Amino acid sequence: MNSPFANLFLAIQQHIQDNITAINYIDQDLGQLKNDRNTVRPSVTFPCALIDFEDFNFESLAENAQTAKGTIVLRLGFAPFSNSSQSTPTNYIESAISYYDIEWDLHKALHGWSPGTDLGYLTRTSVCTQKRSDTIRVREIRYSLAFEDYSTANTIQQVTVPAAITPQIQIPV
Repeated sequence: MNSPFANLFLAIQQHIQDNITAINYIDQDLGQLKNDRNTVRPSVTFPCALIDFEDFNFESLAENAQTAKGTIVLRLGFAPFSNSSQSTPTNYIESAISYYDIEWDLHKALHGWSPGTDLGYLTRTSVCTQKRSDTIRVREIRYSLAFEDYSTANTIQQVTVPAAITPQIQIPV
């Protein structure tokens, strides 16, 4: 793949798959967890991680290169398990809030990790819970990332110039 975003997606997907075995489905975020009352159930396997790239800004460097800075959004989706109120038995509460442990493990795997030699390091910037009208739990974790893009940079070509030949001048004696 040539695109830094394609390589970034594949690297994050593989890193999550290799390090967070509790996550059953990892894909691009194409709106699978959209909060829509008409949707019976999202077409994912829970727990899931959906990856998106938002708000990437570019600044020019010399020679047509650019810096890229933006946000990687991971939406973690969880099917409801049970109530977690104080009157619920402890083992049910622990299962009901186990998604926090999955989120924490994901964070430990991603924060400070570099998806490639030219792609910088991920830094967590925020976490929130999406408010929904259904019972699916969605946690959103945002990471910042900066990298330099030299794909359109001017290249300097070396040209070998043959040595100039100077005619020999004979001076009469």
